[in-house]
Amino acid sequence: SSGINAEYGGHAVHAILGRTKYQHTSGTRGPTDFAEIPSTLFENFICHPAVYYRCISPYTVYDERDFQYGTENLFNTGYQALDTETSIVYSLLDQKLHSACVPEDTSVFAEALSAQYSHMNHAEGTPWHHRFAHLNYYGARYYSYLWARSIANLVFFNLFYDDPFNERAGKQLKEFLKRGSGSDFQSSLEDLVGYQFGQNEMVDAVVQPIKRFNASYLDKQDISKKWW
Repeated sequence: SSGINAEYGGHAVHAILGRTKYQHTSGTRGPTDFAEIPSTLFENFICHPAVYYRCISPYTVYDERDFQYGTENLFNTGYQALDTETSIVYSLLDQKLHSACVPEDTSVFAEALSAQYSHMNHAEGTPWHHRFAHLNYYGARYYSYLWARSIANLVFFNLFYDDPFNERAGKQLKEFLKRGSGSDFQSSLEDLVGYQFGQNEMVDAVVQPIKRFNASYLDKQDISKKWW
């Protein structure tokens, strides 16, 4: 359901609302990191208990007592931290493979990055990255998924978490999407979120929801390789 909401909710709404002077700064035609924000944001919406219950049954009465249970079970899976770590490894590999110094055997980079940044042991002789199509058509932009998740979380937890049907916040989001990527991007984001933010706030926006909603894989381990 989150995938459907990302494609038909996030990307479609983004494309419909765009009102820019030039077509290539509208909706999903803009930079990849900007284009992935609405899709990730709408994944958060479908994971909110109030939205989820309304989607599965418009006649279901939402019980506030279900909220804590719902957030713990809908917002994150038990492997969200591991999934985030994997996305970091993918992003770093994507950057390496599109840099000036690429070895003949790309598995060298893949194995080295897995050993340095992942808590999952690399299976020797299994070049998983050969089957990872994003490394081809994203062209050093796979990081956009993590970047967009950070921005989407900042928007969602500041504007919609307490009330996902907040009309005022919805209008603010609409105005943001209408501007597309042709305006001052940082200023537009800060206007939407409501305050200035930097790298630390963006990292927290990815990490804190994982810590809040589930006892994740990494939190349960005796980790000696923490690199962050």
